[in-house]
Amino acid sequence: MGNEQTHRGVSTQVITYLGRVKGVEVYRNDAVVKREGDPRPIEPGIRGVITEFSDASRKRLAFVASNTAIDFQTMITLTYPGEFTTDGEEVKRHLREFLTWLRKDIGRYSYLWFLEFQRRGAPHFHILIDRKFRGTELLRGLRFRVSSNWYRIVDSGDARHVAAGTRVEKVRKADGARFYAVKYAQKMYQKQVPAEYQSVGRFWGCSRDVKPEPEAFVRCTEDDVRGALEDWRYAPSAERPIYRVLYNQGDRFRNRSTG
Repeated sequence: MGNEQTHRGVSTQVITYLGRVKGVEVYRNDAVVKREGDPRPIEPGIRGVITEFSDASRKRLAFVASNTAIDFQTMITLTYPGEFTTDGEEVKRHLREFLTWLRKDIGRYSYLWFLEFQRRGAPHFHILIDRKFRGTELLRGLRFRVSSNWYRIVDSGDARHVAAGTRVEKVRKADGARFYAVKYAQKMYQKQVPAEYQSVGRFWGCSRDVKPEPEAFVRCTEDDVRGALEDWRYAPSAERPIYRVLYNQGDRFRNRSTG
């Protein structure tokens, strides 16, 4: 059974499970209602062929970005030269090779990446990482190494691409990276897959440690949850099930007693 919820500006179909409410998992920003009989999550790799940035994928990204404990400090942008591949599998090989190279260059790091398409149809990536580079010289050195190695990885051959094909910038505001990732999940015009682009694959991914973990588990009933949400503008009516994910509502449950 499903119903609509406005999810950080995006109207999405929310799947609800109607077993008895047994509690609420409290995350950094959101809360997740747990019911008896909730199905196990689908294991990674079982998904079918991806052809679009689905609502479900957008919801997962927004949840991960909003609730991860990782503090992202730097954003790297990777673009392609004037001549670029339209083979999504090759594009993902380029990304994997870059992430491997970056680990060798700067050491262990956590990351969250997103795929977009420029108006000319070229794919490009934004990569958020948790490493902070203090001082102009360190950041300038990383920019040079990123540009030269991305140029090498995509076998560019375009001298202009060395200077304009990448960006490395500090995340200047607290929680700025989270807000950017959630905003990315909302805008759609750069998620339209060009007709000639094949095997798009996943639109985002992250290192394993980025996965959010609940900060607390609050044992409660459905009536308890509805009472806590009484003044929430998006609270479902009594005739409709409670949403499984309660976006930005973690604080309503954070200070309640846990079992």
